[in-house]
Amino acid sequence: MAKLKALEKSHGCKVLTMIHRREAISLFGLPAYQYIDEEDAEQILRWIRKYKDYPLELILHTPGGQLHSSIQIARALRRHPKNTKVIIPYYSMSGGTIIALAANEIVMDKDAVIGPIDPQVGDLLRGTYPAPSWIYAAETKKEKADDTTLVISDISRKALRLTRNVAKELLEGKIQPGPTGESRLDEVVEKLVSGEMIHSAPLSAGEAKEIGLAVSTDFPEDVHEFMKLFKPVKKSVEYAE
Repeated sequence: MAKLKALEKSHGCKVLTMIHRREAISLFGLPAYQYIDEEDAEQILRWIRKYKDYPLELILHTPGGQLHSSIQIARALRRHPKNTKVIIPYYSMSGGTIIALAANEIVMDKDAVIGPIDPQVGDLLRGTYPAPSWIYAAETKKEKADDTTLVISDISRKALRLTRNVAKELLEGKIQPGPTGESRLDEVVEKLVSGEMIHSAPLSAGEAKEIGLAVSTDFPEDVHEFMKLFKPVKKSVEYAE
């Protein structure tokens, strides 16, 4: 908390964090991975409401998580009346990328990554796969596709439509026009949503700029120092520093 207060004083704003790390659980010694869920949404929405009169910085370090929770956080951040900045020291994938798109500014370490935001759809028996892949399977098999594939394909189309609309909502007015002045909003959204890349594809700060996102690599060193405080409870490999 002392480091957090120092960050706020140095940066001249309220600093929020959503940092998901691997935690140890007792059952067979298996690691548990944190992700964006309803509790994160509730807590961050409370913070955003509480600090409505302050510019905000949100330090994001997450593999992603629930789509609806990510959208809730993103929309609240987008509507915040003061300047908002998302800071990504290492990675902010999937739902974390959706949240990052909502900010007025995205600041990434030069080696940090974000990722595609194509929704992941499925069930317990078949597993979870990218929505565009379910649509591809249904269109390829046509009348040979089973009922479950057809149903999940229909859900996938709706999930893609939702994600596209949300991405456009969050990026409206933030994408630089093309060389002849044309809007690149649809192009950028398709890059992130369409499934052109695999869901785990890491997009560096440079690659994010190339596809049209306004990203800065003017990364504050004190955030790296702050991140050293967050370590997993149990590691399979020890590192000497």
